[in-house]
Parts: sequence; structure tokens; C-alpha cells
Amino acid sequence: MLLDRRRIRKWARWVALILAIIFCVGAVGLGVGYGTSNANVFAALSCSNSNSTTDTTAASDRIAALLAAVTQNPKDLTSLQALASAYVDQNDYKNAAKYLELAITVDPTQKDIYLTLASLYMNKSYDYAAALTVLNKAQKQFPDDPDIYLQLGLAQRSAGNTSAAILAWQKYLELAPNGDQASTIRDAIATMSAGATTTTSSATTSTTAASTSTTAAAASTTSTAAATSTTAGVTTTSAQ
Repeated sequence: MLLDRRRIRKWARWVALILAIIFCVGAVGLGVGYGTSNANVFAALSCSNSNSTTDTTAASDRIAALLAAVTQNPKDLTSLQALASAYVDQNDYKNAAKYLELAITVDPTQKDIYLTLASLYMNKSYDYAAALTVLNKAQKQFPDDPDIYLQLGLAQRSAGNTSAAILAWQKYLELAPNGDQASTIRDAIATMSAGATTTTSSATTSTTAASTSTTAAAASTTSTAAATSTTAGVTTTSAQ
């Protein structure tokens, strides 16, 4: 009798499982898996992959469309900047810089393009020499614009040119003594100047020490030579 009960319970579990499967399949077939917004909750499992593919395709389509626009009108400043932005979104900084350079060629009076390109070189490509080239061009175009000198100082400091960075930032403070970054720049100049003074003092101390050492060595050599000369004289005298 006990064996029959166990069998009954076992078959009951299987029947319940089969009924549950049939219910789920029927629910999906009737559209229960769809919400009021027509979003399939079961499709959510593959949502991330689908979105990634869609985003990549959309970005490629956008770049293709902008390239076509630039090909049709190479002097369309808006398309050139949009294309550069699209390449930045794809982490293609080389092409982004290429089209910003073209934009500057088309219209060299657009300050923001210089600054955007310099920032791209500094913060994305870490090509400080290229950033300095762009900002030097901007300086010639806008000799009295404090924003140019602010960025120029950043580029010079990033490139390791402390003295040049200080000069650029001093020019910024001259043009914008109450600018948004004036206080920060003053502190930076003070810190860099102190560091430069310390380095110079260390170099001077090292040079002085080296000079003293050389002088002492020379004196020692002279003394030895004199002693040798005296000894030679004594020997000669004894021989006679």
C-alpha cells in the first residue's frame, strides 16, 4: 500500500509539471507575454545585444550620411563638425582630428574649432605637440583672446614646458584678471614657479659642488706634482 502511495505522488508531480508547461506555452500563444506597450517580456533576455547592434548600425549610417554630405559640399562647416563628432563617438580620434583640421581650413575664424581640436589632441590622443601647433595658430588668429592662452598654458604644461606654460598663463591673467580660472591659474603659477626655483637651486648647488670637487682635485694634483719634482731634485743632488 505504501508503494502505491509513493507511485501516486510521483505521477502527480509529473502531471503537475506537464500541466504547467502546457499553460506557459498557451499563455505565450495567446499573447500573455506581451504588455500593454506591445513589449515582449521574453525578448528582454536578448535586449542588450539587440540594442548594441542597433547602435552600431545607426552610428555607421550616420557617418556614411555625413561623409556623403561632405563629399558633396567639402566646405560645409556644419557637416565637417558633425562628422568629427560622430568619429569621436566611435573613439576614432584620428579621423575626428582630420575633419576638424579641414574645418579650420574652411573657416579659420572659428575659435571654438581650434579649442575643440586642441582638447581632442590633449585629452584623447595625448599628442601635445599637435595641440601646441593648433593653439599657436589660434594665438596668431586671436592674439587677445584669454581662452587661447588658458589652453596654451595647459598644453605647454602637459608637454613638460614649465616656463612656456607660466608665460602663457601670465598672458591669460593679463587679459582676464578676473576670469573664471584666474584664481586657479595664479595658484598653479605659484606652485610651478616654486618648483622651478627649487630645481634651479638644486642645479646650482650641484654645479658648485662639482666645481669645488674639481678645484680640490686640481690642487691635489698640483701638490703631488710639486712633491714629485722636489723628490727628483733631491735624487739628482745625491747622485752628484
